[in-house]
Amino acid sequence: MVEETKIDTNLYSRQIGTFGLETMGKLVKMNVLIIGMRGLGVEVAKNLCLAGPKSVTLYDPNVVSIADRGSNFYLKEEHVGTTTRADASVTQLRELNPYVVTQVISEFNNEMIGNFNVIVITENFMGISALNVINNLCRAANVGFILAETMGLSGYTFLDYGSNFIVTDKDGEMTKSFIISSIEQTENPVVYVHEDKRHSF
Repeated sequence: MVEETKIDTNLYSRQIGTFGLETMGKLVKMNVLIIGMRGLGVEVAKNLCLAGPKSVTLYDPNVVSIADRGSNFYLKEEHVGTTTRADASVTQLRELNPYVVTQVISEFNNEMIGNFNVIVITENFMGISALNVINNLCRAANVGFILAETMGLSGYTFLDYGSNFIVTDKDGEMTKSFIISSIEQTENPVVYVHEDKRHSF
């Protein structure tokens, strides 16, 4: 029997207009784990809570440092040295959407992977070998695996939704890429592209 989940069309009217009712119906049943609550992690958590999945679970055992306040907008001075980044962020994330169960877990192990539909890792404090294991376990359990990190002006994203995942593209437009040769380290930096590879911006 398929579980019916009621969608608040007034609350999620914008999401329904963007994603469509079918996708929104899948989203409201989704359980997501976010590992890492620095700048990227809190931004992902904020946007997910607003979008309306069934649950958003946070895992970050690192205690808030002064530097963290420059990236996670929910961290306050009283959190420094006293609480984890996840615990310091959860209260305000909960306030964004009462329909989303937003919680913190104090530990994460590989046996918990099956409890989620998607695992988003935004900070690699576990080591590359642990990430490989998690990715393989996610693939075996049909759990989406997203690894993304930002490093100053650059960043990367790796997605693995398994071998049966199909990507559809509405407009068929080809992705464009350009080579950046350097960026000045000044207040108003100039970005230089490769001389032989003209961009079309």
